[in-house]
Amino acid sequence: MAFRGAQPPREIGQWSGPLTWPIVAVHMALLPTGRVLASGGQSAGHDAVVWDPPTNRFSSMRVDDNIFCNGAAALPDGRLLVAGGHVRWHVGRNITNLFDPFSHTWSRGSPMAFVRWYPTVTTLPDGRMLVTGGEIDCDGCIATIPEVYSPATNNWTSLSGASLNVPYYPHMFVLPDGRVLNTSTAQAPIPTRALTIPTQTWTMVDASIPDGGTAVMYRPGKILKTGTSVDPDRAIRASAATAYILDMTQAAPAWTQVSSMNFARTFHTMVLLPDGNVLVTNGGPTTDAIDVSHAILQAEMWSPATQQFSKLASMRASRLYHSTALLLPDGRVLVAGGGHFHGVHEPTDQFSAEIYSPPYLFNGARPVISSAPTAVPYATSFSLTTPDASHITSVALLRPGAVTHSFDQDQRYVPLTFQQAADGLTVQSPSSANLAPPGYYMLFIVTSNGVPSVGSMMQVQ
Repeated sequence: MAFRGAQPPREIGQWSGPLTWPIVAVHMALLPTGRVLASGGQSAGHDAVVWDPPTNRFSSMRVDDNIFCNGAAALPDGRLLVAGGHVRWHVGRNITNLFDPFSHTWSRGSPMAFVRWYPTVTTLPDGRMLVTGGEIDCDGCIATIPEVYSPATNNWTSLSGASLNVPYYPHMFVLPDGRVLNTSTAQAPIPTRALTIPTQTWTMVDASIPDGGTAVMYRPGKILKTGTSVDPDRAIRASAATAYILDMTQAAPAWTQVSSMNFARTFHTMVLLPDGNVLVTNGGPTTDAIDVSHAILQAEMWSPATQQFSKLASMRASRLYHSTALLLPDGRVLVAGGGHFHGVHEPTDQFSAEIYSPPYLFNGARPVISSAPTAVPYATSFSLTTPDASHITSVALLRPGAVTHSFDQDQRYVPLTFQQAADGLTVQSPSSANLAPPGYYMLFIVTSNGVPSVGSMMQVQ
């Protein structure tokens, strides 16, 4: 096929869809089965579905509680912990819901000590779950005390000594030294601090407050944040295209500004890809949550090697506030949602999804993982069978995402060292749970052309 006057997919990728969806996907999580759990917003927060990518079929998973504005991340056994929920605007709930991806059933966990609306959930190296932030019962009334959930006891423990007022949806990351880093929030710029769980202490990392509407840990301990954070109830202002990186593996880490995005964005999402690059989708040139006429349709890609953003193909639907995006096991990216600002069935609601195929899917044959373990312990080697061993230049684990409000609370990229073997590769598993908190990951092998395999689901335990 000839491409006249347009760049070919091997350079800018290709979009498919839009596909009709039964809900506005405000929250999405990739399950260990390869299916996607999604739920809606406002009074539609009871509406949840499981979507099966190969068949494009939906199964209703309606939940008793209104889980709109929750925080979510996966437990080591693959269940999704969903913390908090919605009573009305700025009023949260202390509920804990657990979704089993294998039986497709909901169960109720122990309630939190504090109600939370827009909290963040982070899987810790010991398999417990940290919840931070979230509003209680009014605009700006933040739940300042973090809590930790133990799957073994089904109980929450309050970290009273670690009280900190952080705007809603904190951007949190487990560092290679085991601390949890707070780089930014969905609502407003903040100083960067690290939390030491055992001592319940916060340490200042960088007192400067460069903004970031979303953030991602693109390599262990290395953070990228971009664009503009916003309280959508406040006055509309212009978005920024700025980008900053922070290297927590350095002795004196500090934010460094890098080349800006090609488009100023608020309400955008960043997705980690198997080749190690970062995809940017969604968002708009101002903080207007519903001005779909000016939404940014063109995606872009950030390269950690060059620290530059490149323009990609454009999607069709305008996706602003409450839009979502996450990586699928086949290396494509699911993009959905947008809408449900102050109600349901608004003109700006996007009852659809689109699927993006990155350029690497048009750049040669895909390598094949013929066999790989379904579970591995830490700090050991394992065998991976592939006929493409001589062409493989990188191997990585990517944790399935759990995304809402421009931030993926659970995605993670973990590069692995490897050597060629007689029938494939010998791969070193992560050396510690600080690098890869326990749970399910997608194992990818990538060729010298940057082409990834289909991800093989593996439990690191």
